[in-house]
Amino acid sequence: QTHDKPESFGVKYQSLLRFIDTVPDVHKLELSSLLYPIFVHLYLRLVSASLNGEAKVFMDSFRKHQEDFYQQDIIMLANISDADQLLLNPLVESFRASEFVVSVAHSSYSLLKKFLQEHGLQVIQSILTEQLSLQVVDGPPRTKLQLDCRRGSLFGEAPRNSNKEPVLYGLLSDPSLNVSSDLTGEATQASDDQAPTTEQVEDGDGEQTPVKKKKRRDAYGAGQSGSGASGKDGQKGDSNSPALDRIPLPKLRDTFIESRQALARETSALLRGYRQQNSQQKPTGTSVVLYTVCNVQAGESTLAIRRGGVTCATFTDDSGWLAAGFGSGRIRVWSLGPESLRRMLPASELAMLDKDDSRIKTKMLYDENDESHPVRDLLGHSGSVHSVAFSSDRQLLVSGGSDGTVRLWSSLLWGGSLTVWRDHLLPVWCVCWAPVYGHYVATGGADRSAHLYATDHAPDALRVFVGHRSDVTSVCMHPNVNYLATGSADRAVRLFDVRSGKLVRLYTGHKGSVQALAFSPCGRYLASGGWCGSVCIWDLGTGHQVGQLGGHSATTYTEQPRNEDTSTVSMDSSQWLTGPVVTLAYNPDSSGRLAAGGLDGAVRIWDTSSGRQQRVGASSSSTTELSERPQSGLIAMHRATKQQISRGQGSQGQVNPNFVSYYSSVAGASVSDRCLREAFFTRRTSVLGLQYVHPYLLLAAGPYNQM
Repeated sequence: QTHDKPESFGVKYQSLLRFIDTVPDVHKLELSSLLYPIFVHLYLRLVSASLNGEAKVFMDSFRKHQEDFYQQDIIMLANISDADQLLLNPLVESFRASEFVVSVAHSSYSLLKKFLQEHGLQVIQSILTEQLSLQVVDGPPRTKLQLDCRRGSLFGEAPRNSNKEPVLYGLLSDPSLNVSSDLTGEATQASDDQAPTTEQVEDGDGEQTPVKKKKRRDAYGAGQSGSGASGKDGQKGDSNSPALDRIPLPKLRDTFIESRQALARETSALLRGYRQQNSQQKPTGTSVVLYTVCNVQAGESTLAIRRGGVTCATFTDDSGWLAAGFGSGRIRVWSLGPESLRRMLPASELAMLDKDDSRIKTKMLYDENDESHPVRDLLGHSGSVHSVAFSSDRQLLVSGGSDGTVRLWSSLLWGGSLTVWRDHLLPVWCVCWAPVYGHYVATGGADRSAHLYATDHAPDALRVFVGHRSDVTSVCMHPNVNYLATGSADRAVRLFDVRSGKLVRLYTGHKGSVQALAFSPCGRYLASGGWCGSVCIWDLGTGHQVGQLGGHSATTYTEQPRNEDTSTVSMDSSQWLTGPVVTLAYNPDSSGRLAAGGLDGAVRIWDTSSGRQQRVGASSSSTTELSERPQSGLIAMHRATKQQISRGQGSQGQVNPNFVSYYSSVAGASVSDRCLREAFFTRRTSVLGLQYVHPYLLLAAGPYNQM
């Protein structure tokens, strides 16, 4: 127990501030990471001692010294007026339930330790030893960008030993999903950019698969279908791929397989047409079709429309339908083509159909009153609908709402919900389906948990995944269905093993709630988008962050003149300094292009892998060339950084891959500028849903903001 009087906490903390301000700049940034957790624990000790006046003075004096991304948390702490309220505050609960993790270089820690001993700051020493998890790193102090790539979560940084569990990130080798298509040229080149080389394996990427197998597995057909290597390669299997029977999967219907094969052939024909028209092999830009939802509830007042506006939007895998959830509890489904949303015949009429009729599938459906139905409404939620998602065969739709229920709907019946899951105790924020196979539904809610359901196993959840310190705001299942990624308002991303329920990856670096998740077609990389505007890319193989794009990590950038005749060019930061990101979509051709949409009304295409020429759209209807300088993708820059660090460490002795990955995350304005492929801006439409039709056509949807 420390002998420092609580009344002197302000003086002690001010002394720590002065010390950090006077240390060399190389140590200042890392030691500054300790200011926030020490500030919180000193404040909580004052409140616990019922020194409310001193606590208020302490809060008002030092809250301005904390990072911007902690200010919302500090507001919650400042609202505590007496010791009894400590038991009801979720932030206080989180700080007391676990240790705040901070990593500090050994040289920086030595300076701090010496200062605390010389000045007798026992209260701060007790916080460091008893209430923080201080991890001392044998390496140089990190730069600001390196720190930003790991800081920001409710519990500090992810522990350095938290991602040691091996992850089977490879795709499944399901013979029933073999899709043959003539995909060469640009699509093949895209997969070449994604595939690692032998040199990259030696640099500690953790990739054990031969280059040729990697290229086949990352081909566009496999990425689109979610299947693994085909033919002989599929039978041999991949050391990074799970067994097909590791997770029980349903047998795919022949009609579903045929429809995917037909879609693959159509896509292949489109790509051949692009290559024939683009004989000079110039970079092909992306076309974006934006669906803006206006007058969402006809017949209701403008005020009712605003209160019950669009909260979420999603497309079917074949891009034929669009569904949106509303604040009023309504779900509306649109047909994006001439197709009518037909309903199945009553059971009595189905029994009269000839089962041998070749057109029986068409005759099973009908339009009421012989009228076309391009729109259908689904009613059942008693509160706002926060998330909707279609199954791969689009026959089922799942939704989650503020009433705490998860509802399953049929696109053949267009009636009431088939089943209702009520396991969540609080509002459900997000839902998703298992890719390709469907069958499994993942949900996340305000009760800090994620649930896994099976459509044939109602009403109980198969798995409940816990560990987040705040609401689970996004969920996404891996292409091989063996892992579930979750994002939370605690500003962390977690990856769970579906079979065991075990946490296998923990990632920190976001400065706001994690609102969107997406896996790369090859299965190795996970992208996450947050309220802070950043898009983070994580490597499931090594367990480390690749880098960050846009948002908080980006700073002011000015391009230097290239020659005496060229004036200085100031890049428009609005191109990459993004608002809240709420939806992500990887390009299915494994080129590494990642589409991000958000509440700032923009769609951005980031280059996370290849080093091709970049283009930036001036508007949603045109694109303009930005520059002629060579560019590189995020993964390419990350690997180049790892190679540089490896060479530097190799000159001093043995290379440690964990040490290299710890320092090799890339971020900043120059990185965001080099990785931005295209940007499309709307006037007042928030982008809530994205879906690639094929590698060069992207669909987007969202509401027109009336306020």
